[in-house]
Order: sequence, then structure tokens, then C-alpha cells
Amino acid sequence: MILKKRYFEYFIHGLIWITGLIIVLYNVKTIGLLKESMGSYTLAVVIGTLFNLILFYLVSLYLIPRFNLSGSRGKLISFLIILTGGLSAIESLIDYYLMPVIYSSEEEPYISQLIVILVFHIFILALALAYGFTREWIRKDKNQQELKSEKLSAELNYLKAQVNPHSLFNMLNMAFASATKNGDEYTADLIEMISSQLRYMLYESNFEKVSVQKEIDHINSFIEIQKLRIANDMPVKINYRTEGDFSTNSVAPLLLIPFIENAFKHGLHYNANTNIDIQISCQNQQLELKVSNPINQKRASVNSQSSGIGLENVKKRLELIYPKKYALQVNEEPDIYSIYLNLNLN
Repeated sequence: MILKKRYFEYFIHGLIWITGLIIVLYNVKTIGLLKESMGSYTLAVVIGTLFNLILFYLVSLYLIPRFNLSGSRGKLISFLIILTGGLSAIESLIDYYLMPVIYSSEEEPYISQLIVILVFHIFILALALAYGFTREWIRKDKNQQELKSEKLSAELNYLKAQVNPHSLFNMLNMAFASATKNGDEYTADLIEMISSQLRYMLYESNFEKVSVQKEIDHINSFIEIQKLRIANDMPVKINYRTEGDFSTNSVAPLLLIPFIENAFKHGLHYNANTNIDIQISCQNQQLELKVSNPINQKRASVNSQSSGIGLENVKKRLELIYPKKYALQVNEEPDIYSIYLNLNLN
């Protein structure tokens, strides 16, 4: 199917340029008689086709994807005007000095050549816009279909593996009530945090976007659970900082937590000094996550496959939900593993 679509795209390109070549040939043949020394229109055709190629592919493959993604239609229109006008002016200037070399009798004024070339470039521009926007629409539709397919697959896997959530919450509430009744505040707090984690994963993850604050609350709860795992005499230090405006921005749910889970999965050393650094900030609709942790080689070898799959899934989600709107850097040194994620929430 993909191969057929690719061949069809090649066919469209070929059809466009055969049509363009016919028009260029017709145009140059109607200008005037060739000089005997030249013998062909090759030079004029090559120059005209080259400018048409530059205009078509700059617009359809570069300008439209770049500015359509950012929503800057005003900038796109400005660039189109400048590009079309500039290429027309340059090509007509070349033609103005080239005409006496190729043609024996025809000497058109510069302005008339500019008008003819500009009209033809507008035609090429229309083709480029039609092709470029259609290509973008197909790409976005494909991403949406992949996103829906991924979501459906996740929901099916969840349905296969899930325990009735209401029954599970009832059991957790019973355990919480029992722990509170018997004065076991440690267990009661742990059950309450686990219940909060489960509730977020079951219900909030069904939304396309959630408040960044909810995602932060989920991370806070996860880190508190990890702290309860760590005994007071263990040489483990967790440096966790958040700053910025989280309440007015939205993000895809459960997008950040895999990076933090990975830090605790691979980074905890119970017999050596361990520093896990987590920093989350949100300013001007730019969300930043920085995580670094030491590498426990024994735990890393055991968990590498499962964590690798988890991080690959996050990368795939980023590409589908935030195409060209994120930067992810992963650095793995002999003893330190770190990630940096910048996400444009606009």
C-alpha cells in the first residue's frame, strides 16, 4: 500500500512537470526565430524549468510544512509573494540578456518579459500550493489515524488486562479505612497515594489533553510513593524541583511519567550514594523536563528491555501528538543517564 502511494506521488510529479515542460517549450517557440549559431531552445528551457523547480519545491516541501504547522499564515503569504516576485525578477533579468543571444530578431522590453514570467510563476505557485496543502492534509490525516489506532490498541490491551476498577477501588478504600482505624498512618498514606495513581491512569488518560498541573500532581504522588520505599538510612537523595505556570497549560496525559519511572527503575542504589535529579518547568507555553540518575548496571541489565519499550512508546507518542514541536535529548554515559525534553504546548 505504501509502495503504491509512493508510485502514485511520483506519477503526479511526472505529470506536473511534463505539463510544465510542454508549456515552456510552447512559450519559447513563440518568441521569435532562433539564431543559426544556437540551433536549439535547450538553454532557455533549462533555465525556465530550473526556476520552476525551485519555486515549486520550495513552496510545497518547505514553506507550507513549516508555516502551516506553526499557524503563521500571514508569514507564509509574505514569503510566497517575496519568493515568487524575486524569482520572476531574476529569471526575467536573465532572459532579458539571454534573448539577443538565442533569438535573431526578438528583443522584448524587460517589463513585458517580467509580466509573462510572473504570470507563469503564479500558475506554478498555484500547483505548488495545491500539491503542498494536499500533502500536508494527507500527512495529518495519517497521523490522526495512527494516533487513533494506537489509542484503540492501548484500550484493547487495557481491557484484556484490567481488573474491575470499581472493585479495586473498593478494596483500596477498605484497606485505607482499616489502616486508619488501626492507627497505621504510613499504610493509610501509601494506599491513598496508590489509589490516586490508579485513578489518574484509569480515567484521566482517556482525555487527549489534561492540565499540566494534573500531570504534575500525578508525578508528585509517584515520587512520594518512591520515597516511602526508601529507608531513612539508605544513601539515596531525590532532588525534585518544579517551577512555572502549570494550571493554564495542557499536555497529553502520562507523557512525562515514563522518564521519571525510568530514573527510579535504573537509578536506585541501596548500597551506594544515589542522586536522582528531576526538574520540571513551564514558561511561555514551553514545558521542560530534565532528569538525571546514576546507572545501576545490575538493575539496568534486568530492566533494559521493558524500559526500552516504554521509552520508545513515549517517543512514538511525541512524534504523533507533537510533530516538530518537541526536542528530546538522551545522554548515556558510563555511570550517568540523563534526558532533556522541551515541549511546545502552543
